[in-house]
Amino acid sequence: MEESGSHRHIVLVTLALVVVLLAPCAAAYPLLACGSTGEFTANSTYQANLGILAAALPKNASSSPDLFATGAVGAVPDQVSALALCRGDANATACSGCLAAAFHDAQNMCAYAKDAAIYYDPCVLYYSNTPFLSSVDNVRSRTQMNGQNVTSDPGRFNRQVAALVDATADYAAYNSTRRYASGEADLDVDSEFPRVYSWAQCTPDLTPAQCRGCLAGIIKGMPRSADRVGAKFLGVRCSYRYEIYTILRGPVMVRLAAPAPEPAVGPTVPTPARRGGQDEQIRLIVRTL
Repeated sequence: MEESGSHRHIVLVTLALVVVLLAPCAAAYPLLACGSTGEFTANSTYQANLGILAAALPKNASSSPDLFATGAVGAVPDQVSALALCRGDANATACSGCLAAAFHDAQNMCAYAKDAAIYYDPCVLYYSNTPFLSSVDNVRSRTQMNGQNVTSDPGRFNRQVAALVDATADYAAYNSTRRYASGEADLDVDSEFPRVYSWAQCTPDLTPAQCRGCLAGIIKGMPRSADRVGAKFLGVRCSYRYEIYTILRGPVMVRLAAPAPEPAVGPTVPTPARRGGQDEQIRLIVRTL
């Protein structure tokens, strides 16, 4: 009995240590937004309708050319609407697995909430008791900054990041049926961070103009990430991210060369006074005397 109790104690301590060690990783991702539109009860009609969507949408999205699916099940007040989107460079297996985990985790982490959005790196899921599918509003947005700052020439870094994010957003809106684009920009080999990467995405049901407008709305928040080496701005309808390490799984669609160095400003040399002007002043003084 004592050995059994001792063994159980060791197991519990080990599990506690594992939980402590994994807690920072679990807290870092996913990002979650639990809504406040009400709660459902266990074994209710609402939960059953949510279960139908959880079974259907991961498969529907992963088999779609756009890696995107929506659905609505039930009648008010038990109707559930949901949107499932995988990142444009994900494959079908990763897409299906991510969305299945998203349905599971959102219901656990936003327990019995009728409205929840959850953001993973490869996918985003949003479900709600409100009929949002016809809306283009970028609801349940979340922002996360990289904790590291640029210390060497941050102004140049910020300008190149802004140019890259804008170019990536343009490509996602106007050049991709998935409304997704990846980007890469150089600074130079001697920079503190020689290269920066980005992606931008909208739900494929948005028009090019709607997508670009949505991205412009969250790009306005970039001053909050000034001097940061990375940041992500995530929403149900559109998102973007940039980092100094590669965050891309597929081919790069947008490439920016290193910006030209700013011209060096030399020391200011005072312009010598004109000799003729000094002689004229002397002549005037002499005449006055």
